Amino acid sequence: MAMQTHVPEVNSHTAQKETETEQVSLSSRSEAIAAGQAASLSWRNWGYRHASRRNFSVRNLNLNIRAGERVLLLGASGIGKSTILEGAAGLLGVDAVEATPTESSHSVESSDSHSQSTTQSTTQLIDSDGGTTEGSIYVGDQPVYDAIGRVGLVLQDPDAQTIFQRLGDNVAFGPENMNVPRTQIWKRVEACLHEVGLDDVQLHRSTTHLSGGQMQRLALAGVLAMRPGVLLLDEPTANLDPDGVRQIVGAVRNVVDTQHATMVLVEHKAEPWIDMIDRVVVLGLEREGTSPVKPSDPSTDEISRKGFRRTVIVADGTPDEVFTDTTLDFAALGIWMPRRYRKATDEIRRVHGEGKPDTSAQVGTGTTMLTTRDLAIGRHGQAIAEHINLEFAQGQITALVGANGVGKSTLSMTLAGLLKPVNGTVRATPELAGNLKSDDPHAWKSTDLASRISYVFQNPEHQFAKGTVLEEVMLAPLKIGMDEAQAHSIARKLLERFNLLQYAKANPYTLSGGEKRRLTVASAMAAAPKVLLLDEPTFGQDRCTWMQIVRYIDSLRREGVCIIVVTHDLEMVTALDARVVELVPSSSDSEQAWKAEHANSQTHDDMIAVSDAEDRREPPRQSSHSRFIAALNPAIRLIGAMMMTIPLLLSLDWVSASVALGLELLGFLCAGLSPWRILTYSWPIFVGAPGAALAVLLYGKVGGDTWWQWGMIHVTDRSATLAIATAIRILAIGIPAIIMVFGIDATDLADSFTQILHLPDRFVYGGLAGIRLFSVLQDDWAALTSSRRSRGLGDENAVAAFFPQAFALLVLSIRRSTMLATAMETRGFGSALPRSHARVSRLRGIDYGFLILCVLIPIAALVAAAFAGSYVFLGGR
Repeated sequence: MAMQTHVPEVNSHTAQKETETEQVSLSSRSEAIAAGQAASLSWRNWGYRHASRRNFSVRNLNLNIRAGERVLLLGASGIGKSTILEGAAGLLGVDAVEATPTESSHSVESSDSHSQSTTQSTTQLIDSDGGTTEGSIYVGDQPVYDAIGRVGLVLQDPDAQTIFQRLGDNVAFGPENMNVPRTQIWKRVEACLHEVGLDDVQLHRSTTHLSGGQMQRLALAGVLAMRPGVLLLDEPTANLDPDGVRQIVGAVRNVVDTQHATMVLVEHKAEPWIDMIDRVVVLGLEREGTSPVKPSDPSTDEISRKGFRRTVIVADGTPDEVFTDTTLDFAALGIWMPRRYRKATDEIRRVHGEGKPDTSAQVGTGTTMLTTRDLAIGRHGQAIAEHINLEFAQGQITALVGANGVGKSTLSMTLAGLLKPVNGTVRATPELAGNLKSDDPHAWKSTDLASRISYVFQNPEHQFAKGTVLEEVMLAPLKIGMDEAQAHSIARKLLERFNLLQYAKANPYTLSGGEKRRLTVASAMAAAPKVLLLDEPTFGQDRCTWMQIVRYIDSLRREGVCIIVVTHDLEMVTALDARVVELVPSSSDSEQAWKAEHANSQTHDDMIAVSDAEDRREPPRQSSHSRFIAALNPAIRLIGAMMMTIPLLLSLDWVSASVALGLELLGFLCAGLSPWRILTYSWPIFVGAPGAALAVLLYGKVGGDTWWQWGMIHVTDRSATLAIATAIRILAIGIPAIIMVFGIDATDLADSFTQILHLPDRFVYGGLAGIRLFSVLQDDWAALTSSRRSRGLGDENAVAAFFPQAFALLVLSIRRSTMLATAMETRGFGSALPRSHARVSRLRGIDYGFLILCVLIPIAALVAAAFAGSYVFLGGR
C-alpha cells in the first residue's frame, strides 16, 4: 500500500515540475519574442528533399551564424538557397511520420572555424508532405520548430504572403500573433508601411489592386512589424524599381540596426546591401569525395541525375575577404560581383552576337510589326494611360520601364492581344498578320496568336499547362502544327540551353523560382514567334543563367524577332542596347523631372504619362448601402438573419410567409434601402422562387379540386396553395439572408467571431485566409485564360476549354492554400503564445435592438398564421 500511495506522489511532483518548466520556457520565449532578441542560427548536417523529387535540394549543410550577424548567402540559381531559408523558418520537415537511418560523410564546423570530416548515422525523417529531412536546425538553443515567432521570413513570391484582403490587416497580423498590445499595433503598421514606401497607400486598399512590386513591399512590412530576432530575406528586391530597392534596403537596415536582429539575405545582385553585410557565404555543389563543382560544369547534371549532390561552402568571410579572393571564379559560380569589387572583365557590356549581320537593337530592320494609335490602356474599362502612339519593328528590342504599379504589364498584355484596349487600337502590320482577315491581335484565334506573338507572364505558375518540363516546352510548337519529333527536338535544345534538361521529366511546379522563370522563357521561345513579350525575364537568375537568357534574346533579335521586355533590370537594357519606353506618373513634378533628365539624351527614349498609382484612390468598402445595417456588428448581422428566417421553416403556409415578407420589406425600407436596391441585392431569389413554386404546383401534395392532370403531373387546390406559400417563403427567407450577409468584410467577421463568440483563433483566421483565396482565384482564372490563349489553348469549345483550365486552377488553389498556410506560420500564427487583436469588435445597443426585432418578426408571422387557421407544421401531410 505504501508503494501504491508513493507512486502517484512522485508522478504528481514530476508533472508539476514539468509544468513549471514548460511555463518558465514559454515565459522566457515570450519575453525573447516580445523583445525581438537576436538569435544565432545553426544548420547541423542538414538536408531536405522535396516530395516527388529524386534528389536533395540541400544536403549535409553545416553552417553557424552568430546572433546579430548580417550574412549574405550566395550561390547559383537552383542550388537550394530558398530551401535553406525555409528550413531556418521551421517550414520544412514538420510532423515527421517515418524515420530511417542512413550513413553519410559530412563536415562539422569546429569552434576554431575549421571543418573536420566525420562519418555518422543520419536519420531521415519523412514529413506529412512527403519531403525528406536530414540533420537539424537550431535557433539559439531551441530546435527550429519550437522557435515560431522568433524568425521572420520574406518569401520569394510576395503574392503568396498576402493573407487578408485589406492592406493594413496584413501588416497587423504578425504583431497580433506576437501578442503586441492593440495600442501599439497600428503605430507599428504605419511605421513599417512608411519604411517600405507604402505610407501613401490607404490601409483599407484591397491587396488585389496592388502591383507586384507593391505586394513585395507589403510582404516585407508584414515581417518587419513583428520585430523578429532573426530576419530571413529571399530576394526581397527582385521585382522593385530603383526607388523601391532603396526603400526596402533602408527599412531592413533600420530594423537590424535598432533591433540588432540576425539577418540572412539571399539576393543575386547584392550591391545595394553590401554596406550592411558582415559576412558572405558562397555555396557550391560537390560530388561525394570530389572538389566543388561549378554550375557551368557538365558534370553538374550528372550529380543531380545520380543523386550524389551535397551542399558545400565554397567561401566564407567578410565581403572584402570573399570578393577579393583571386582563387574563386565568381562568373563560373554564377555570382554577381558587387560594383565596388568589379574588375573591368566583370562589367556588363553590350552583347555582341555572332552570325547574321548586326542592326541596331534600338531601331531594328525598319520593318514595322506592331503599331498603336491613340491607345488607352487599363483594366475593367478604366484607363490609366491614354493617347499612346508607338511602333515596334522587326529586329528591335524595346524595354518598358518605370516605377512599380505604373502599368507596364497592362501595356504589354494589351500589345500582346491579351487585354482589350480601353480605347484606340493595336494593329499588326501585314508582315505580322500574314493572311489573317483581322489586323487586331485581340481578335485572333489563340493558335494564330501563339504562332505570331508569345508572352512570358510575370507569375510563371500562371503559364504552366503540362505535367512535365519537357511537355511544357513542347506545347506551343505542337499547337501551331509542328510534328512531335520536331517539337521534341526543339524542346530538348532549349532545355539544354537554359540548363534545365536534367529536369525534363520533373513537374514544373517543383522547380525553384529562377528555374521556373527560365522554363517560361524557353516555352515562349519554342513557337518561334515573330513578336516576343517578356515580363521580368531575368527575375531570380544568377549571372550564368542571366547571360544565357540575354544572349538568347539577342540572338532572336538578330533573326528578326521583335522583342518587348517589361523590366527593372537596367543591366539587361544595357547589355541588349534596347530602346527604352518609360511609363511616368502624370503628376507635373514627375513629368518635368523626366523631361529634364532626358533633355540631352541621344537614345530618343519615349515617355508615356500614366495616372499616378498613389493617386488611384479607392473609397472604403461599404458593408451595406444602409447605414443602419452597416453599423451592426458583423456576427450579429449573421445571427440576426438566421433568427429572422429559420423559424419560418416550421410552417409552410402563405399567411406566415406573407406577414414575415411584408415586415422584412418594411424594415429594410425604414433602414434606408430603396426597392430597387433590395431587388438588386436579392435578384437570384426572385429568379429561383418561381421555379420552386412551379415544381410544387405540378408535383406537390394532392388535395381539393383537380385543375389539371397529365401523367405524374397533378395540379390541385392543395398544390396551388403550397406553390404560392413556397414562393413567398423562399422570398421571406432568402431576401433577408442575402441583404444582411452581403457586403460583410471577412476580416471584421472573423474579429467578431473570436472576440464576441469566443471561437478559436486558429479555426476562424484559417478560414478567413481561405475566404481571401476566392478573390485571388478570380484573378488566377483571368490570368490562366490569358496564358492559355497566348499558348494556343483558347480555341476549344467552351466545355472542352473549361475542364483543363479548371484543373489548372485547382492545382493553383492547392498550391496557394499551402503557401498561405506557410505565410501564416512565418508570421507566428499557431504558436503557443496568447494573441491580441488589432481591431476592436464589440456589441452596442443597436445590436441588441436588432436581435429583438429579428425574433419578433417570425413570432408575429407564425402567430398570424395560427389565428388565420393556415398554420401547417412543416408543410403538413
